Amino acid sequence: MDYEDILVEDRGKATWITLNRPDVMNAIRPQTHREIINAFQQADQSPDTHFIVLTGAGRAFCAGDDFKEVFLAEKSVVGTESAIKFDRYNKEIGAATPIVMALANCTKPTIAVVNGVAVGIGMDLALLCDMRIAATTASMGSFYVRRGFAGTVASTVILPQIIGLSRAMELILSGEKIDGVEAERLGIVSRAVAPEELDAAADELIEKLSWGAPLAQKAIKRIVKKGLGVDLQSMEEYTRLLSDPLWDTEDHTEGVMSYVEKRKPSFKAQ
Repeated sequence: MDYEDILVEDRGKATWITLNRPDVMNAIRPQTHREIINAFQQADQSPDTHFIVLTGAGRAFCAGDDFKEVFLAEKSVVGTESAIKFDRYNKEIGAATPIVMALANCTKPTIAVVNGVAVGIGMDLALLCDMRIAATTASMGSFYVRRGFAGTVASTVILPQIIGLSRAMELILSGEKIDGVEAERLGIVSRAVAPEELDAAADELIEKLSWGAPLAQKAIKRIVKKGLGVDLQSMEEYTRLLSDPLWDTEDHTEGVMSYVEKRKPSFKAQ
């Protein structure tokens, strides 16, 4: 598969997958979904790859979905048009489940190197990796609630497992954005380092992990996930059941428009 939205680079035992749409802060579109899924699956199947790293080009990790491409007409948006565009988007990517499960089911250790903004699906992609390191200047947030949407299991299931229910609920119900330092304090990332030290920190982590036996690491991943007792596939399907109807609400349209117009949203529970 030829990649347009991502870069894939083999660096010894690690395959680095870089979201490469810096002009839109690596916001993702249907094509990006397909490329990420393919790249993770190829790396997971490669006998030469022991670790998979996900990061972003430029000043962002991933600024979420590319709303302007997915939902917006050239000059205006209305609820019906937004719903139509989502229906097309949903059919193209099969909702969020394929990309969620591609990362969740990866058998090899995965690392998110959060170099900048990681919100919405960007935050979720980081959470779906086994380990995360971030720049101190990075900013992370679920953000879905600010767009009148519920998101994926990464925020609603995985995040509470990482940091506990109370703080996770505060983050995902408000859409609060936090920096890399706070993310480290909460345990969302393993460590936060100065931006210029991020690549070195990633290499250091990979070197540490390379002391582990690959087959044992795969077994450990399976045991840990089994021990958490959550079937992410079933939970993601349940999430879609509750979340998809929200795309056709006035609040969702208001959430998108407020983002485009750079103002605080005015939700009406409609």
